[in-house]
Amino acid sequence: MEITLGGIAGLVAALAFVVLVFFLARVLSNVNRTLGSVANTTENLERQLDGITMEVTALLHKTNRLVDNVEEKTELLAPVAHALDELGTSLNEVTESVRTVSSSVHVAADENKEQIAQAVRWGSVAVELFKKNKTETSSDERPSRRRGRRDRKQEPTTVSPGLIATDDTIKS
Repeated sequence: MEITLGGIAGLVAALAFVVLVFFLARVLSNVNRTLGSVANTTENLERQLDGITMEVTALLHKTNRLVDNVEEKTELLAPVAHALDELGTSLNEVTESVRTVSSSVHVAADENKEQIAQAVRWGSVAVELFKKNKTETSSDERPSRRRGRRDRKQEPTTVSPGLIATDDTIKS
């Protein structure tokens, strides 16, 4: 058998093809393992996504029920808010009325200072006369009893007719 240049070239080409097939087989084997791993990962992701999808769906249903509940309660509270608004308006009106009456009383009191002072003086004289009359009638009705310390200190003040002047003032 004779080896020719064409035979050597064919042998080198066949040998290169075998080396190429060997390396391609290794690369394809690694690609196969990688694709298997990717497939497993994809399956796991699909399972997890199914679980997440169910949880999100349940959460959306709960959220929708909660929104409906909040809407119902808001509708129930609308009359209360309206009533509170009316109450605030009424309170403002009452406050304004009290303010008006107070200023009217203040103006009337300023205008009638003298009459008020005179009425206060007459009132105090009437109270003193009442106290004097009361102590005289109570001592006439009851038998005398022993006086305590307090009773001795708080003797009733006497008001004589000379204390009241004819010009509506009290003499001292």
